[in-house]
Amino acid sequence: MKRTSFLPWFLVLILLILLIYAWFFRRGEIPYNREAAKEHVIPFTTAIDYTKAYREARVELQRQIQDTGYLDRNFNLPAAEMFNRDIFAALLNRDGAAGIRIYLGLNDKKEVCFVMVPVDGKGNDMRGRIVGEQVASIPGISSVYALPPSEDEAGEKGHRCPYTCPVGSDLYP
Repeated sequence: MKRTSFLPWFLVLILLILLIYAWFFRRGEIPYNREAAKEHVIPFTTAIDYTKAYREARVELQRQIQDTGYLDRNFNLPAAEMFNRDIFAALLNRDGAAGIRIYLGLNDKKEVCFVMVPVDGKGNDMRGRIVGEQVASIPGISSVYALPPSEDEAGEKGHRCPYTCPVGSDLYP
């Protein structure tokens, strides 16, 4: 009777598990089309000029308005908003999403904010759930919702600057 060693098979199994883990939980660059991205890229010096011009125009607008507190009370303009990468991934992971449209909005606190929605390949806003949808897979049924579907979703609630601004940024000195 020929006896095979358990150790080589065990090592192969461990190696296979590590490779599968590395494949599914890898970190690194998010794939993208470099040529398509170039359409939206500007020099950083231009970005500095744009943000400086915005701050100066805001000060001038406040100076032009008779009621100096009007903008802060009714139209609070941020210098910027920061969003984590997960909201962009969630928006772009919608079936058929080809991009993200960002609208300017005015929230309950009278703060100007950025509202993001996925956009399809024809440039149409997409409605539906972004996160939180729990779908169960049952053979013969296209999809089953574990929870009743709720209203459509959009992205917002960024971290506002001047409340949470970067330290030492050339864009917000």
